Amino acid sequence: MNTSSSQASAPRGPARWLSPWMIAYAMVGMLLLGVGPILIPVTVAGTASGSAAATAVGVVVAAFYVGGLLAPAVGTWADRHGRQRTLFLACLPVMAAAVLGFAFVEGTLWWALLAFVFGGVGAIAGTLAAMFVVEPSPPSEWNVRISWFRFVYGAGQVIGLVIAAVAAAHAQIGWLVAGVLLLAGSFAAAWRLPKLKPVPTAPEPAPEQRPEHAGRAIGVGGWLPHLAHRPSLRGLTHGMPWPFALMLVVWFLTMMGVQTFFNVVPLIMSAAFSVNASVSSTLFLVGAGIGTLVYPVSGRLATRRGPAFVFVIGVVLMLASFTAMSVVSALKVTSGAVIGSVALVVAAIAYSFLVVAATMLLAALSPAGQGEAMGLLNAIIAIGAVVGAIVPSFIAAALGYDALPAVAAVTLALAFVAFIPLIRAHVARP
Repeated sequence: MNTSSSQASAPRGPARWLSPWMIAYAMVGMLLLGVGPILIPVTVAGTASGSAAATAVGVVVAAFYVGGLLAPAVGTWADRHGRQRTLFLACLPVMAAAVLGFAFVEGTLWWALLAFVFGGVGAIAGTLAAMFVVEPSPPSEWNVRISWFRFVYGAGQVIGLVIAAVAAAHAQIGWLVAGVLLLAGSFAAAWRLPKLKPVPTAPEPAPEQRPEHAGRAIGVGGWLPHLAHRPSLRGLTHGMPWPFALMLVVWFLTMMGVQTFFNVVPLIMSAAFSVNASVSSTLFLVGAGIGTLVYPVSGRLATRRGPAFVFVIGVVLMLASFTAMSVVSALKVTSGAVIGSVALVVAAIAYSFLVVAATMLLAALSPAGQGEAMGLLNAIIAIGAVVGAIVPSFIAAALGYDALPAVAAVTLALAFVAFIPLIRAHVARP
């Protein structure tokens, strides 16, 4: 009788996969995917011109992502000591303070410092948030939970892009509004936030018990239980199964290509297609809004066809967008602004397929704890973004921002080629 009653009162539909604490996670998405990518380059570029502006933008954008390199170490430490809740709750006010600081300081050094703090702390918060979704849940629910989890993040991105579009000409106001909203959202952070237990550290297995001494090929499923007791970064790199290692390479190349473009969207759209920052922010908003609706769809699609199939969709769409932009910009097509605008919308939609599928693939293929897998996910986003900020800054200084879509397209093509062996190996099949 009690069982039936509890089942009857259990939430159904999206409410089953969502929780009030995710409001705070949405605000993190608002900053990391919405406000930051638009207002950072606009704020920095507005104080200089030519190669000096390109260099300053590259430095500050790189600083925005460098802090994310701490995510794997923080994920490991939090898992071992059961400090996931404490750290997540602490991240939000620190991030808000750094964001608000952008409204009151000037200078590349100050901007780089603040960008490092709020970008790094935001990546750590995202890593911890993913633990609250993956670790308490059975693997059979991961695809659905991750897709709705990313839906919340995407909704936050939409809010951030609205702010960026409205405040593109008045960046100070945008920073103030975003910081206040993040502070407000942080009050919901503890509401039904799961309590995770520390993950114990077991001793290393004897050499003869390790997979590399087994004398036979071991599939992904065979590695997971063997290495699950080693939730450390060393456990991720020692005897790493090739599907997981290759997926890390693929994700790095993907993020390097994607962030080469998304790091400086308003500057590329202005240089290549004469589309101003306000319009490009609005276009980005449209694509991100559609992409947010794609998250639950991609979860269902991954359940039926596997996350590798969803990842391929994202790569192909993104590659097509960057290629179209490159060709139109190089040929100076008359309707280039229209084609470039449509390509921007498609690229923003494609990102939803990519990030949700990569989250599923890394969680499924990880040879250690999911905390480390989520940390590596964000760390590789950070590494790719750093490379996608520094290298393009030199290219932009020499050739102009309109050359960057071609660089992004070539990098995405390499990622697709690297992913082919994983497709053939049928990784993470439904």
